[in-house]
Amino acid sequence: MGTIRTLLILCFIVICTNALSQVKNIKETSRDDKKTTIPNSDSRSYSNSSSSFSANQSFGESLGAGIISGIFKGFCFITVEAQKAALQNRDKIPNLISLETNLDYGTNFEEITFNPSIRANWGIFASDFRYSLLHDNTGSLQSLDWQVLVARIPIKTLKLNYGIGFTSLLDPKITYFESSTGFDLNICESRLNIMANYRWTARKDEERYRQEFKFTTDYQIMNNGVFHLSPMIGITYQEYFKKDRYMLFN
Repeated sequence: MGTIRTLLILCFIVICTNALSQVKNIKETSRDDKKTTIPNSDSRSYSNSSSSFSANQSFGESLGAGIISGIFKGFCFITVEAQKAALQNRDKIPNLISLETNLDYGTNFEEITFNPSIRANWGIFASDFRYSLLHDNTGSLQSLDWQVLVARIPIKTLKLNYGIGFTSLLDPKITYFESSTGFDLNICESRLNIMANYRWTARKDEERYRQEFKFTTDYQIMNNGVFHLSPMIGITYQEYFKKDRYMLFN
């Protein structure tokens, strides 16, 4: 009964949100964003003034720069050591060095989404690139989403992720800075993988182009040593400009 009740609630949410969901509105708002973006015509003069300022910086400013430099060097050292430790445990922790491809299709019977992606993992770092398509009866929204650098913290069977990158719309042509955070949990001798991921773009006028929460699980049915095959199911919730909302089943 509990499962049936949950499904009915989800269906009700989908029906309610579909009435407000229109790709056409999202694209029009993005075009308004593009029109209000004003290039910085004083970038050259700012660069020149910055360089002259650096040449005449005070002792306090030099000290502050030295502290920042020291923190950065310390961070780099910790990162290098963490990478070495992770690579030494690559036999114990799955997918530390791997190339993953994903064919992700979702629908709620009125809208569809298609997100094929490729991800390269190397120790505590990863890079994730995907093509994103959202389609409803008002049109299609397409973008190229690249989480350029994803930091992964392995804790036994759990990996905590944080990434930075961008999403670039194909029409209208506009790009937003995008961050992500989430986790991967490998259980059942690494055959069952549970993943949660949250993506969000930078604010503009107190609104975000997109917020996305995705929860998926997959189970490995084939493993020949190099190639793994894992069917996946999940749910995706997307919100655009705080107005248009989609909930889709993957």
